[in-house]
Amino acid sequence: MPLLKIRPFPLALLAVALLTASCGGGDSSGGAAGAPTTGGNATVAFRSDFDGFNPVTNSAQVTDEVIKYMLFTPIIQFDSAFNARPYLAERWELTDQNVTFHLRQGVTWHDGKPVTAEDVKFTFDLAKNPETGAGIIAANLGMVKSATVVDPQTIRFDFVAPHAQALEDFWWPPVPKHLLESVPPSQMAQAPFNQKPVGSGPFKFVSWQQGQTMTVEANTAFPAALGGRPRLDRVTFRVIPESTIRLTELVSGSIQADLFIPPSQAQQLESQGGVEILRSPSRSFVYMGWNNEREPFKDPVVRRALGMAINKPQMIQGLLRGFGSPAHGVIPPWSPMYTDLSQADRYDPAAAKQLLAQAGWRDTNGDGILDKGGRPLRFTLLTNASNQLLQDVATVIQQQLKTIGADAQIRTLEFQTLLQQHRARDYEAVLANWSWDYFRPDPTPLFSCAEARKESSPNRAGYCNPQADQLMETGLREADAGRAKSTWSQYSQIVQQDQPITPLYWSVDLTAVGPTLQGVSTDPRGQLVNVTQWWVGR
Repeated sequence: MPLLKIRPFPLALLAVALLTASCGGGDSSGGAAGAPTTGGNATVAFRSDFDGFNPVTNSAQVTDEVIKYMLFTPIIQFDSAFNARPYLAERWELTDQNVTFHLRQGVTWHDGKPVTAEDVKFTFDLAKNPETGAGIIAANLGMVKSATVVDPQTIRFDFVAPHAQALEDFWWPPVPKHLLESVPPSQMAQAPFNQKPVGSGPFKFVSWQQGQTMTVEANTAFPAALGGRPRLDRVTFRVIPESTIRLTELVSGSIQADLFIPPSQAQQLESQGGVEILRSPSRSFVYMGWNNEREPFKDPVVRRALGMAINKPQMIQGLLRGFGSPAHGVIPPWSPMYTDLSQADRYDPAAAKQLLAQAGWRDTNGDGILDKGGRPLRFTLLTNASNQLLQDVATVIQQQLKTIGADAQIRTLEFQTLLQQHRARDYEAVLANWSWDYFRPDPTPLFSCAEARKESSPNRAGYCNPQADQLMETGLREADAGRAKSTWSQYSQIVQQDQPITPLYWSVDLTAVGPTLQGVSTDPRGQLVNVTQWWVGR
């Protein structure tokens, strides 16, 4: 019997609601009147550098967008209604036991060799190999057991068990087997390929000066069935950590777009002639991460109490200018599996103090900081040195936690250094963000016991609760929407009580586009979702 797929809530409706309610109008696509042209270059700014361009090992959001929409060809893509559509696979047969993909003819690596089912299986096997330290791909393959090459253009994936939205397991691109098969899996994250990738997508890699620029050029041989060559000849990404400098260069025309502008600049930029602000609901949420393997955060009572002392609505209004919504769990509000936990997750500093007192934390020396067994409730809070908004959020949290006797000492780090320490669980507390790579609820990467036991896994809190694991596994396998929702509700309540991390807010992505760059559109699929259709006005 075919697998019943649970469809996510149509995010496009949410996008319209958010744009109308919180942004005072506007649309989600850039550009002006005139026929699209082919040719020209665009320079795009963003605040921090890329991770390596290897789909198997990457776990960074912006890098993932460059991989999926520019350099490589995922097996599937998503349309504007967030349904799976053919891409590298031109068709498939899906059952509750497996899926067979028929790959498109004529897709080649940028060195001219054809993309085959062997490349797809090679990528899958790498992602499933624990020695690889795989990122986004591996985190979403928990329900896929094996891959079998049927012929050069056909591959079958067998499932562990029937599960919901099975096609979403395959929103990833293969890597070239002929270039990477000699690299040991344990060395894949350090492979030279990651700095000079050979992809198969609509753009070819040109150069990367880390911390400065990365340039790609149009793949003129990209198959017409996949959209053909992009309209732009070249796209250069510039790393500009300071938002004020990005603003100045956007207005002067030195850059044509700023992928992620802070809310504080949105109104200022809108007053500039020709600059357009694109808004879209994000799949990302910002959170306070607690290292569950270190004191005092081994105790869920402490974690829950600290979360109750953070005033999320005030933060959203004051720092985000209303561009966001409180996060009370890790399952997004737009998901049909969402449970409203706002009452259990309410701001209540008095109750937070009571919880800490019950856990033995008291101010025994009158210095205003709680202590227990001679240890003060003091910890280092890491945040991104290139993200002023997160630094401001950290300062607000520091002030709010101080009112209940907790001393958060802020330390800013360069993003890649922060990411390295976060991955290694070499931290006490961290302010970070997480982006849902797919459109279904799957907290496996963040919270499963299996991921907690792996080094450098996405479960950077080190959280493990066997009861939550069982509910999560049941929810992922349940094809009946009603039963799945009940299971996810139970799961969400347990995680809220354990609070391995404290979700703060769901973001609204803000992108600024200058007057010469046309055709830009953003939505929850990403900021680069239609980058092949961008063009430069004459």
